[in-house]
Amino acid sequence: MCGTTQPSKAKIGGCPSLLQSWARFRFLFLRPRVGHPYTFPLITRWNYPTSYARLPTSLEDIRLLLDQQPEAQDPTIRAVIPDEYFQNPNAWQMKVALINYATMEMHQSDRVLRQFGCRQPIPVAPEVFDYHHKIDL
Repeated sequence: MCGTTQPSKAKIGGCPSLLQSWARFRFLFLRPRVGHPYTFPLITRWNYPTSYARLPTSLEDIRLLLDQQPEAQDPTIRAVIPDEYFQNPNAWQMKVALINYATMEMHQSDRVLRQFGCRQPIPVAPEVFDYHHKIDL
């Protein structure tokens, strides 16, 4: 995902698409307005025309809304996720390597446990894969 932060990038795919889906469900004030109910898989909700009217545009407004964001999850989203995904909650908290085409980084879910209603320990320093980022596939 390091490459997606570059202003010259025109297209992204893979993990950044998942990140965009996660962000649209997690940060309600930043997502486009749609007139369709939630369905599973959740990303299909944005396969329809959207409206970006009345979304915050200044960085200060977005930061304020992030600071004021409630910790509770949206029950309407949880209602459409199949029960089989809630059978083993430990699977939602695994630390695994994410390898996406030319980049590799750790998926450090232990750093966001509080957002999902779990007890979060003091995080350790993130693992850095600078050497692996220099390898061109």
